[in-house]
Amino acid sequence: MTESQQKVIWIIGGSGGIGSQIAKRMLGNGWKVIISARDIDKLHEVSNHESIEIIPLDATNADEVQSKAMEINKTYGSVDAVVNSVGSIFLRPLHATSSEQFSETINQNLVTSFNVIRATAKIMMRGNGGRIVLFSSAAASLGMPNHAAISAAKAGVEGLARAAAADYAKRGIRINVISPGLVDTPLSAHLLSNDQSRKISEDMHPVGSIGNADDIASVAEWLIKDAPDWMTGDIIPVDGGLTNLK
Repeated sequence: MTESQQKVIWIIGGSGGIGSQIAKRMLGNGWKVIISARDIDKLHEVSNHESIEIIPLDATNADEVQSKAMEINKTYGSVDAVVNSVGSIFLRPLHATSSEQFSETINQNLVTSFNVIRATAKIMMRGNGGRIVLFSSAAASLGMPNHAAISAAKAGVEGLARAAAADYAKRGIRINVISPGLVDTPLSAHLLSNDQSRKISEDMHPVGSIGNADDIASVAEWLIKDAPDWMTGDIIPVDGGLTNLK
């Protein structure tokens, strides 16, 4: 790819609150933005007739992720950055969690990340490298009630990212993880459905508030565009002090 060519970013989960905000930021930076998710109507809502390309995708399907990655590379000549913002919030005590619910949580959060790295690292290795951003959660580091499934899934994402970062460090691929606290997005709406539950969530964070999608998107933009090349395999808390402050 020459310097004059437009850089390409693929955002999986691009119809969500955080993914869509990353898409808007990267569009503003002049990148070619491609967003994927399962719901094509929600993808259209984000693209809003702007120059954001939409590709419907089930990120839990490894063959589908591989196929779409190859299509993007064939069309645009590179995949310079990829973000996997697919995820879920499943909260239930361990004894009340079915094996199907646990597996679904692992699939949505960990398996999607594996599929995305596996498909895009092959392309980046043949090109000029690239940047991959994944998402964990403060729950991966903290023992929190009702979080067994999501904690396991997100801890898996962190381990996966570190190992993959080591695999590809000498191949020009940088893999980092953002670990948010509770963020006000459609995904978390059921946790913030009334004033009492919102107040509990705000008080849980040392800064006294929950995050918004752009708090997270701004860090993702930095990792994609401006973070030093010497940075890889890092887990970055963006959580209102939840992980590190008392």
